[in-house]
Amino acid sequence: MAEHAFLKRLTQSRKQGDSPFPMVTIKDIAKLAGVTIASVSRALNNEPGVSDAVRAKIIAIAKELNYVPNLAAKRLADKQSNCIGFIFSIVRGSFFQHLCDEFQKQGEERDASLLVSFAKPETALAVLREHFIQRVVLWPGTDWSPSREFLKVKELFQGEILVMGGGKLESAHRIAVDRKHAIYSAVRHLAELGHRRIAYVGLTSDDKLVGFTLGLLEYRLEFDQRNMISSPLVGELPEDRLLDILGSEPSQRPTAFIISSNGYLKPFLRAVRRLNLRIPEHFSLIVYDNIPDMEVIYDVPLTTVGPNVGRLVSAAMDCWSESGQSGESRTWKEVTVESELHVRSSTGPLPGTIPS
Repeated sequence: MAEHAFLKRLTQSRKQGDSPFPMVTIKDIAKLAGVTIASVSRALNNEPGVSDAVRAKIIAIAKELNYVPNLAAKRLADKQSNCIGFIFSIVRGSFFQHLCDEFQKQGEERDASLLVSFAKPETALAVLREHFIQRVVLWPGTDWSPSREFLKVKELFQGEILVMGGGKLESAHRIAVDRKHAIYSAVRHLAELGHRRIAYVGLTSDDKLVGFTLGLLEYRLEFDQRNMISSPLVGELPEDRLLDILGSEPSQRPTAFIISSNGYLKPFLRAVRRLNLRIPEHFSLIVYDNIPDMEVIYDVPLTTVGPNVGRLVSAAMDCWSESGQSGESRTWKEVTVESELHVRSSTGPLPGTIPS
């Protein structure tokens, strides 16, 4: 019954629509057939991976809907689309906006454009494949592992996938970010300025926390669990705890804070302003993510640590240009981009101390 109702709505929309062409996609066919987009693509392109019964059902539905493939896209496939696909399975802070801008900028220098998807990796890759995109960047998060559906779609993908920022994938380029050393270098900088009580704001189960802990041990700094402010959602912080720590007596308050993502910065600064505190007079601050916003988002330019966005994108372009021929002879590159510390006005020595 649901299939008949869906067909009826499609038919009515064709009669009432302004376009002379039926707006039917393989997603519509997949919904009616009760299969994945990848299965529809295999069936319509006469590729293996679906049973004869499923293939026949998909073809019958496509004929009933008068499905017409995008011939312009087919022609693009013959020439190989000079477009970069970008898949974000997570979006945190404004870092990703600057990363997209940099891909667009460097892509234009190579006569390439950018197509971005925030869908699940398996869905996004299937759609990018439909558009005959040969180069795909995937930013999946540090704890990501490919799903079975993603691997099925990847089997059909003939281009090059580059995993950036975290996670691993066979037969794909990989650009790793040394987050552990980034936060370690932030602790080192603060220790050299004389700070002993340093608070950490961010996730408490990733490489950044490891770097923070190593820094405390290396420089024999105080560890206080009360100065660990965590939240599973970037962009949100436990306001009561934050106000309690920031509002404590100067002799008890941390003399410096390290924020593990610019996504946590807004709620942190909101609490700072609420308590009429000043940076770096009351405490120093370092934020992970090297993006231009950090120089203007607050009253004083913020000290930052993290990978250079331009170098991340250049590394990706180099992977593609150096990967060699397609097929089994293709070389899969693995690169680690080191983080950079940019010292600005938000960090300073403790009153009465001489930095080492």
